[in-house]
Amino acid sequence: MVKSPVFLRFFLYGARIYSLYSNRGLLLLFSLSVDKSAMMADARPEFVQVAIPSGVPAPLIYRVPERFQESLQIGMRVLVPLGTRKVTGVVSAFAQHSTLPRIREILDMMDDHPILDASLLELCRWISKYYISPLGEALATVLPPTLRLESQRMVTARDGSFALKGKLEREIVALLQSRKRILLKSLGNQLSGRGINRALSRLVSIGAVEIEDKIKTDRRRAGRKEPAAEAEETVPGRKQLKLTADQGAALQSMEESLAMGGFATFLLYGVTGSGKTEVYLRAIERVSKQNKRSLILVPEISLTPQLKDRLLNRFPGQVGMLHSALTSAERYTQWWRIARGEVNVVLGARSAIFAPIPDLGLIIVDEEHDTSYKQEEGLRYNARDLAVVRGKLLSCPVLLGSATPSIESYHNCQLKRYQRLDLRSRVEEQSLPHVEIVDLRQDLMEQPAAPAGSSGGGIFFSRQLIKALQENHKLGHQSLIFLNRRGFANFLQCKLCGFVLRCPQCSISLTYHRNEQSVFCHHCGFRKPFSDLCPSCDNSTLAGVGFGTEKLEEELLRFIPEAKIGRMDRDTTSKRGAHERLFRQWEKGEIEILVGTQMIAKGHDVAGVTLVGVISADLSLNLPDFRAAERTFQILLQVAGRAGRGANPGRVIVQTYLPDHYSFQFAATHDYESFFASEIEFRRDLGYPPFGRLVQLRLDGLKAKDVEQKARSMGASLRRYITNRDKGAEQIEILGPAPAPIEKLRNRYRWQILLKGKKGPPLLDLAKAAQGLCPQGNVRLHIDVDPYNML
Repeated sequence: MVKSPVFLRFFLYGARIYSLYSNRGLLLLFSLSVDKSAMMADARPEFVQVAIPSGVPAPLIYRVPERFQESLQIGMRVLVPLGTRKVTGVVSAFAQHSTLPRIREILDMMDDHPILDASLLELCRWISKYYISPLGEALATVLPPTLRLESQRMVTARDGSFALKGKLEREIVALLQSRKRILLKSLGNQLSGRGINRALSRLVSIGAVEIEDKIKTDRRRAGRKEPAAEAEETVPGRKQLKLTADQGAALQSMEESLAMGGFATFLLYGVTGSGKTEVYLRAIERVSKQNKRSLILVPEISLTPQLKDRLLNRFPGQVGMLHSALTSAERYTQWWRIARGEVNVVLGARSAIFAPIPDLGLIIVDEEHDTSYKQEEGLRYNARDLAVVRGKLLSCPVLLGSATPSIESYHNCQLKRYQRLDLRSRVEEQSLPHVEIVDLRQDLMEQPAAPAGSSGGGIFFSRQLIKALQENHKLGHQSLIFLNRRGFANFLQCKLCGFVLRCPQCSISLTYHRNEQSVFCHHCGFRKPFSDLCPSCDNSTLAGVGFGTEKLEEELLRFIPEAKIGRMDRDTTSKRGAHERLFRQWEKGEIEILVGTQMIAKGHDVAGVTLVGVISADLSLNLPDFRAAERTFQILLQVAGRAGRGANPGRVIVQTYLPDHYSFQFAATHDYESFFASEIEFRRDLGYPPFGRLVQLRLDGLKAKDVEQKARSMGASLRRYITNRDKGAEQIEILGPAPAPIEKLRNRYRWQILLKGKKGPPLLDLAKAAQGLCPQGNVRLHIDVDPYNML
């Protein structure tokens, strides 16, 4: 057996360590425990713990056949029986003894060497404890689907004449003869509720049918048979810029950690256009000299093309990519390239935090404040937080970068948990764009009846913005229009009876998309063709109310008809490669005015953009979320930062009905410190993060009454639970239960309870207690630790 790594030896016998990693500035507990027998170099394991990548609550014990005892290692995949199926699992620990009366054997080894190292396995254990999820669910998140094999039971008809009994047996045989073979699951779905298992058992006993297990894929030895990597594209060379004094100072502050290793968290706080990417690249270069590899995370796929160009230019042939836009085959290929150590830099979105990178020496999280790092379905992890945890486990530096840091991260700098690195000015002495706040109340009073396209600007564009767009276009410069709402109209309403067309599966209105002549639900995906016939009064009086990016695109053509206008939102970028194609057109100047949602607001560096217009800047302020002001300020500064990155100065026009709100006032002067000072006092007064912790309990089910009853019962039980506790009860506040702001989603009714407290461990204990109160049934419980989405 291969000797254990130094890391594992150091944490023998379950040594417990406390991590101060938390972005919320709180003390978090995680334990590193290894079976003693795993440390014995000469031991031949008789039993192993196998974690199944699914919802199985805990690792299962299996016997190790003698033929595998010499070669089996922790972190390898194995094929094991689970009920009537054969599934892939990962060896998580060895054991020499077991008290279980009957233990099944491992069927096969899937790898020749571990595909998950000790630190990734320990990260999965940490995730399981902190996010209150089964270890297998964490493994399912780490392993790509192509590496999680599972058997399928196939039913086949055999040749011959057999004495069939009853109608069901004849139907089964006839169906199999017409189809040759069929999945047992599919057969059960077609003939459900009719005693199919008893009928199949008899058909098998008389030899009429055969049932066998088939593995979905033939990649049994994935480590040997992975597809070869495709040729990597090349990009034109780019002149390496001379570092500014601030950039040089930032790198110097990280020098010891980059050269010698060791865990430290740095927050690179730099204004938009200050050259954070160049600092990332230089840091990666320094780590590479130590024969270490780097991981760089971005919040959205749309941010990768330009950064990918810079990385390929600086590190040709050494860049791997991991994100959801890759096909299964591409992701499989990239995963194995990374695992084999064939690339030195990995670029990816949220899930790339789990990339199996050997000798990882630096983790970079770009735009660390972005809420896209929070996974909102399944395992609800935050990739930014996990980056810090993984850095701690690997003893490697972590670099967080943002022009608008999260309140929690900036507060951690004040507490000296993170080291702040400042980039105070733009590169090449470029000035920050001038920001103008337009009071729409005053604008409408002065021009109340002006039609869209006239000098008055109508209801979407202020007079100032229209004039600026026309002048900017005449000068041959590019403009950016930001509205964080897609579609043509927000909803359809009957002009006679007031009926609003709503999604049948969600408690929200449908959005009208005129280009496709359809109405959509942006939450569940429901769609149907547009009709102006009102279902309530049978009159053809349904009409669009409100506006989105599609409507803005049309309105722009009315007063600048000669302009080349593009639109970037989820509707225009849903097809493969659409993000990158649109960005390349924008970068080359083929698009003169780009209209878009938040995907255009950050990361893009296009020199020709000199004007940015923000429509309905108040939208995000009206959300029922304590982070509303922070998100508004961040998006304003980020989108404003797209202007003035070339030779010409930038100008930003922000339209709002709340011009005196501190988010707009501080955004106008690019003053993050003053915004932070105001926001942190609000958080302190109300006990919100970073001064408190939150856990959201969300219940959903098909019947509204069942969900409400379960939520109220759980709320009462949790209050009794904390009342009976000796410690920490007075520090926990239970808010709710109450219907979720979106009460019905994807045909399921939703209620929620918010747990609020000063310390994490008592909240997690209470959430675990809630988990015990909601066994599997007609109402499901979702636990969200450190929630971001309150809707």
